[in-house]
Amino acid sequence: MHTALTKALLMGALGGVLLSSCGEVDDTKTTAETATAPAKPAAATTKPDAAAPIQANIFLELSGGMRGFMPANTTATEPTAFQQRVSLLASRTNSSPAVADTKFWLSLNKAPQASTYAHFREVVQGDTHEAALGTELPTMLENILALPQGADKVNVIISDFIYGPKNQATSALMNVNITDALAPVTKKGLAVAVLGETSKFYGTYHPAVKTPLKQRPLKGETLPYYIWVIGPPAAVARYVNEVLPAASAATQQAYFGLTFPRVPYAAVLTQVPAGSPLAPGGDGSISYGGAGVSTNLEVDDVKKGVEFTVALDLRQLPAAWREPAFLAQHLQAQVPNGRVQLLPTSIKSTTGVPELQAYTHTLRLRLSDFPKAGGQLSLTLPAPGMPAWVAQRSTENDNQPTAAPHTYRLTEIMNGVRGAFPQALPPVFTTTFALAQ
Repeated sequence: MHTALTKALLMGALGGVLLSSCGEVDDTKTTAETATAPAKPAAATTKPDAAAPIQANIFLELSGGMRGFMPANTTATEPTAFQQRVSLLASRTNSSPAVADTKFWLSLNKAPQASTYAHFREVVQGDTHEAALGTELPTMLENILALPQGADKVNVIISDFIYGPKNQATSALMNVNITDALAPVTKKGLAVAVLGETSKFYGTYHPAVKTPLKQRPLKGETLPYYIWVIGPPAAVARYVNEVLPAASAATQQAYFGLTFPRVPYAAVLTQVPAGSPLAPGGDGSISYGGAGVSTNLEVDDVKKGVEFTVALDLRQLPAAWREPAFLAQHLQAQVPNGRVQLLPTSIKSTTGVPELQAYTHTLRLRLSDFPKAGGQLSLTLPAPGMPAWVAQRSTENDNQPTAAPHTYRLTEIMNGVRGAFPQALPPVFTTTFALAQ
């Protein structure tokens, strides 16, 4: 089978020619023909293991301070954004084929109390008469994660996460207390996702800072709340991608401990002839021998540099990490004792390209210096640092709500989450290619 120029034109927006599954492209031709080349053994296709069904626990903090997110509605009123999102979250989790079993819980001022789905839904829709005094944040996390098999499940926690301990002196150790609460499960290699949301609030607001007022009546002001997802990395990512209602443009996101050991990829586009209108410049070529994932690339004549495109399947990653702008900022390409560069603006979505439906992204690399004895090309996405929105939402005084959503000392809370993980987080993923001339 040969790769025709018509396919090259189809793939022009991605910068090259799609390799056939039965052979390889001869880059020396400047015409529409491609020379027949001996077929190389096809690389073994790496398919992700069948995803195990998710076991989920859904926890709603039912304290007096949360009731304002869940007012009793009538036919003349609309549900709050909180009620809409949490109701949909509960419904999707309860009905999703990806979730084998879901248990619903109400977090009160003691151990979490089991609830039925129907009762959980009634509470969210405004039946909050059971509301009790709030539990201090570290204690709430400890009680939730201490449940039987808690470390094996996806634990979804919905709360305003206002940390207002009775003993104000403990506020100075807020980050340490959060780290201690999470340490037993993060030692087991779990991941934490934090989604920051906002909603109108109708009721009594209980700030962490009690002066000048211990509580304030609010009538529709906007307050922040959070959805935490804690569990095994693959299950957390799958829950966020497949079950949790899609995040809005205003949703803030942070992830800790997400790693993916296997990311399918292939070097699918070769250097095109210098005379072709598709040619990006540079001499030489890189090719591989067939279907699916390629781990061995043959390199010819890179004295002047060679450019080629890699396809990646990143659908396991959270949506925010699949954005081309995010990948362009964080993705790293390396060749020990060589030189490789990720070309600017080259990361693109494969949406609408049938030939690449097994992948989600393509990116263009330029190899300009090649180790004489051969080497290894790696693509790595390091674990991102603390996102900027955390500091922007953090405040030392939450007594009076403002137009911009703020949470008392959110930076310390999130630093406590980060502190539960190793100082050097492993990369989100690494893919490697063996290079040979």
